[in-house]
Amino acid sequence: MSIRDLPTKNNLIKLQNFINQSKQGHKLLEQKKLILTRELDKYKEKEKELKEKGKNILKEAQNSLRLSNVDIGIESMINLSNTIKEDDNVIDIKYKTIMGVEIPSIISQENEIAPVYGLYNTTSNIDETIIKYNKLKKYIIELAEIENIIFRLEKSIEKVQRRANALKEIIIPRDEKTAKKIQEILDETDIEEFSRMKIIKK
Repeated sequence: MSIRDLPTKNNLIKLQNFINQSKQGHKLLEQKKLILTRELDKYKEKEKELKEKGKNILKEAQNSLRLSNVDIGIESMINLSNTIKEDDNVIDIKYKTIMGVEIPSIISQENEIAPVYGLYNTTSNIDETIIKYNKLKKYIIELAEIENIIFRLEKSIEKVQRRANALKEIIIPRDEKTAKKIQEILDETDIEEFSRMKIIKK
C-alpha cells in the first residue's frame, strides 16, 4: 500500500480533490476533442472540394501537354523542358495554433513566368502548357498543406481520446474505489471509537 492509499482523513480529502480535478480534466478533454473534430470536418470538406477541382486542373494540363507534343513532337518538348531552369520559388511555412495543435500555412512566393525559349518552332500551346503546369504546382502545394493539417488534427484527436479514455475508464474509477475504501475504513474506525467512548462513559 502506498502512502497515498493510507486510510487517513488527509489522504481522503486529497484523493477527493484529485478525483474532482480528473473529472474536470476529462470534461475539458471532451470539449477539446469536439472543437478539433469540427476543425477536422471543415478541412476534410476543403480537401474534398480541392480534389474535385484538382481533377480538372490535371486534365487541362495533360491535354495542353498533348497538344504541345503534337505541335513540335515529344523529343522537342523534352529538349525544351531541359532548358527551363529549376524552380526557385520561395516556399515559407508558418504555423498557427488551434487548441494546442500547430497548423501549417504554406506561403509560396511566385515569380513571374518568363519564356526561356525562342519563338521559332514553338506555339502558343507550349506557353499554355507551362501556365497550366504552374497552376498544377500551386494546386499540389495547397493540397499538401490541407492533407498535412488533416493528419495533424487526426493524430491530436487520437491523443486527446486516449487521455480522456484513461481518465474515464482507469484513473477516475481506480481513485473512486480507493476513496470509497478509505471512507469505509474511517467510518468503521469512527464507529469503534464511538463505541469505546460510550463504554468508558458508562
